[in-house]
This record gives sequence, C-alpha cells and structure tokens, in this order.
Amino acid sequence: MSEDVPRPVIDPTLPEASRERIARDSHAPEPPPRRRNGDVVTRSLRVREGAVQVLAVGFTAGLAAAAGGWPLGLLITAVILMAQVLVFVCAEDTHPATRILGVTAGAGAVVSAPVLAVAAHDAVTAVPWVVFGVFAALVGTDAVTARVREPLADHEGLVVLPDDVSEVDHAHLVAVQHTIDRVVAARNEIGGDSLDTDRALVVLREQEWRIASLLARQRELRRAHLRRWQRAASPRVREALRPQRAQLEAVDAAVRARVEQIAEYGRLVDRAVAAHREWEQCQEAVDSTVEYTEHLASAAFLDARPADLRELTATTEAARRVRDERVRRLVDHGLTAGVPGSWPDPDAGASGGAAPGARVPGAGSRVSAGSDRLGP
Repeated sequence: MSEDVPRPVIDPTLPEASRERIARDSHAPEPPPRRRNGDVVTRSLRVREGAVQVLAVGFTAGLAAAAGGWPLGLLITAVILMAQVLVFVCAEDTHPATRILGVTAGAGAVVSAPVLAVAAHDAVTAVPWVVFGVFAALVGTDAVTARVREPLADHEGLVVLPDDVSEVDHAHLVAVQHTIDRVVAARNEIGGDSLDTDRALVVLREQEWRIASLLARQRELRRAHLRRWQRAASPRVREALRPQRAQLEAVDAAVRARVEQIAEYGRLVDRAVAAHREWEQCQEAVDSTVEYTEHLASAAFLDARPADLRELTATTEAARRVRDERVRRLVDHGLTAGVPGSWPDPDAGASGGAAPGARVPGAGSRVSAGSDRLGP
C-alpha cells in the first residue's frame, strides 16, 4: 500500500487472531477499485450498473429496429457493442479473461453480422438481438468478474477502512501508524523494558482506533453538512449551518493537535533509540579497550635494545668507519695526483735525487690544445 494511504484500523480490543483475520479480509485489491460519485465500487454496484446498461441498450435497439427496420437496429447494437468492448479494454478493474473475451466477441460480431444478414433471409429480424445477446453476456460477465472491494458486512463497526476516511485526513492516520511502526522497531532493537514499548503500543493503538473512528464520523458529517449547504434555500439557512462548520473545524483542530502529540512521542522514541545505540557503541569501545591495552603491553620489549642487536650495531658501525676511511684516503690521493709538481720524483726512489739543473725528461714539453693524449 502507498505511504500516503493508511492501513485499515482494527478495533484493538479484539483478540489477535480476529485482528489478523480482519486485516486479511480488509486488504485492498490491486489496482484499487474506481470511485464513482465518492462511493466505493462493490460487486452489487457493478451488477446494478450492468443491469441498467442491458436494459438501456435493449430499449435503444428495439426502438431503432421498430423505427428503421432491422438493419438500423443491427447497426446501433453493433456500435454499442464495440463501444462497450473499448471500455472493457481501457478499464483497470476489468478481468483479463473478460477483456480478451470482449475483444474476440466484438471482432466476431463485426465479421459475422453481415454474413448472418445475407444468409438468414427468413430470420433477419433476429440478427440484432443476437448481437444484443452477446452484449448482455459480456456485461454480465464483467459484472461478476471485475475486481471490486467487497463490503465487510461481518466486520461492521470493527474496522475502519481508508475509504471510510476523507483523503484530506489520510495524513493524520499515516502519521499515527508511522509512530506505531517506530515503536515496534524500537522494541525489536532495544527490547521493551527500557522504553515500556508494550504499554506504549497499547496506548497508541487505542488512540489510532479512536482517531480513525472519529475521522470516519467526521467524513459522514462533513458530507451531510455540504449537502445541506448546497441545498440551502436562503442565506439564513446557510447562516444556521455555520455552527456546524465551526464544530467540524474544531474537531479538525483537535485531531491535528493529538496527532502532533503522538508524532512528537515518535520523535522522542527515535532519540531514545539513538541514545541507546550510542551507549551500546561506547560500551563496546570501553570493553574492547582491554584488548588494545594487552596489545600495547605485548610491545613493551621494543623499548629496550637487546645485547645482540647492540653488538650487531657496533660491528656494523665499525665496518662503516673503516670503509669511510678507505674511501677518504682514495679520494685524497686522487685529488693530489691531479696537482702539477705533486707527483713523486721518479729518480728519488732510484738514486736518491737528481743533479742540480738536471732536466726531467718531458718536463718542458707542452700538450697542444687539440691533442687527446695525456703524455708525449
């Protein structure tokens, strides 16, 4: 059912089994039946309408046949039959089997009527009535198979249906039923002890029933007042009806105020459920802190460096210093080798020194700018 349409409201004083049975019986069919002049379409209403249609078409076909002969009566009846078939096809509450049967009968009547008119020379006046019989059969079939809402005669005074309440008042019942659903959800989530949801549901369902009954009576009185207002013969009559309108408006205001109180209770229930959920999560966080404390305690060995790790660190550090020293000496030797006059004397190691004025071979030679050799 749509969220804008309330559920049937059942007398809360009935036993649970009776409430469930009435709820099943009062479930609205889908699609919902059409409304005509504000009345719910029922089986008896469809049968009465079908009977009126059959009588009207029969009278029209007989009058046409008497005035213009059987061809005119056949034409009128065939046109009415096709129009009725079109109604069956477009109507939402037509049974699918009736819709198919109507299309088949309409097409068959269109095809067979001329054939019957030519072949049956002695009984041509019966042809329009054959088509009329098909029309009556279709209307009767639709009246007994159409999807309608049967009145709950056995449950009179025990259930208030959405159609018993004006559509403008549906929002009030929807708000109350939404609050009931919130309390049921709260009971399922946090139990009924902390919020006393069992007692709350008893009170809310009683309020729902009383408000629904009041709104059903409000609908009847409002419609009666409207009829009197429309039939008023003079302004003085309408002036006499003004107190009734004021009283209806006062009832509307009282219903709105009570529904708002119920809706406020529903909001309080939501906040209580949210607070309970927050408390559960905080309690879960506190309870799980022990695990994190134990986990931190298991990591305490990381604060002190073990002897094995210190020894490995010292060994690695010594190896690093030796490598750094060797790299430094190698780099220093390479830089010194690139400075002129800094090379070791080749004769110093062989003869202990060179004679004064002796010329080192190649000392005075120059390297051309275009040469790519490092020596002579």
